[in-house]
Amino acid sequence: MNFIESIKVVDGVPQNLELHAGRASRTIYHHFGLKGGLSLQEILLEARRHPQGLFKMRILYSKEIISISCENYQPRNIRSLKIVEGGNVEYSYKYEDRSLLSRLLEQKGDCDDILIIKDGFITDTSYSNIVMGRDGKLFTPSAFLLNGVKREFLLKSGIITQIEIKPSDIAFYDSIYLINSMLDLYQVERVVF
Repeated sequence: MNFIESIKVVDGVPQNLELHAGRASRTIYHHFGLKGGLSLQEILLEARRHPQGLFKMRILYSKEIISISCENYQPRNIRSLKIVEGGNVEYSYKYEDRSLLSRLLEQKGDCDDILIIKDGFITDTSYSNIVMGRDGKLFTPSAFLLNGVKREFLLKSGIITQIEIKPSDIAFYDSIYLINSMLDLYQVERVVF
């Protein structure tokens, strides 16, 4: 079983590296019973090979690092989300195998991505956590598929607050954003039911 960490690298510096390393360590311990984690030295060396610009570092690992790659990053153009029922979707660890999420994504219709509902609550999109704005405050669903690194960072920083959000609550928010390790509050224009 393989897992992925996607790390934002800005001018040769990996962002939120401690949070990524912590998540990888928890993943390795949960699945293999091993303490330890990813080689931070390997990650830092790869990041330094890209001293200028914005890059997405992709780390494929199991009990240890299998491969590290870095490529220029350009965010996807996501403007619309289609609400889909996730059923028993489970993605609490960042698995390399995303086939279940890919099957859900097939339901997006004319939209750019999906907003997954599980047990009656809003969770995530196919590749990001969600933040919703109202009256100058930012909220993230307490129901989520993957506790993303950016989500964890924003919660710890007090920038966002975690609450339960149902699909019927969407009308009470004035903005919806995508967040992940590569995205800082990327605004979405519409949600389709």
